[in-house]
Amino acid sequence: MKTLNELFDSSCKPKYESYKKLTEDIILIDNFFENFNSARDFFINRDKWKCIPYQDHSKPGDESVFPNWIGKSLIEKYIFDNKIIDDMNSYDITCNFFYKNSDFLWTLTNSNFFPHYDSIKKNGILKYICLINLNLIPVTTKFYTFQDKNYCDVENESLYQKYAIDVQKELSEYYDKKNITSDEVKTFLDSKKELNYKLWKEIKYEPNQAIIYPANLFHSADVPSEFSEDNPRVILRISFDAKTKKILNYF
Repeated sequence: MKTLNELFDSSCKPKYESYKKLTEDIILIDNFFENFNSARDFFINRDKWKCIPYQDHSKPGDESVFPNWIGKSLIEKYIFDNKIIDDMNSYDITCNFFYKNSDFLWTLTNSNFFPHYDSIKKNGILKYICLINLNLIPVTTKFYTFQDKNYCDVENESLYQKYAIDVQKELSEYYDKKNITSDEVKTFLDSKKELNYKLWKEIKYEPNQAIIYPANLFHSADVPSEFSEDNPRVILRISFDAKTKKILNYF
């Protein structure tokens, strides 16, 4: 019987050669895997965990967890090509299975209708995220501005956190209950005359394409109703920390 190491090595060889700058901070990678179908089969057929509030994050749906070295090996060429100074111990990789959930939500960002950020730049170090589309159709990630700024930093982090808490409180008062569905979140946000955030960019990427962006950008996954528990939005997510002074030296 083959080990997962052997299956990974034979099924998930990267192929990408070039990078396209979509915005100042968002990069598109074509043809990420040499054999997309075999890589897709490897990642989507592993054991899955259902995301729950106890995980202390707002991801909906299910996820598969992999050893950190897998993420490092898949991004290694990108790091080398772009002369990025990465933290070798900072890599994290999961396969996310998102879908429209009829259950109640535990945070606003869990609905995918409210933007979030993953981390801010500290001491010249910023986390970066790579999302690889493992679906057979294009997917979209949405990016936002909050008070006219598309990223979170030490100056606006507390303002954003307070705003998110205030909106969450308004949401509970609007429905006079704690257990609220994603559809109810959308109805509530659509009813508000003014929001402190605005849609900035919608980045669509095809099967076997990937995007890389800094984790301090305000963003959310686009999970339309076509994605269900039996047909989820499948994204391989790799994150890593890097020194920012060289991170944008792409060309």
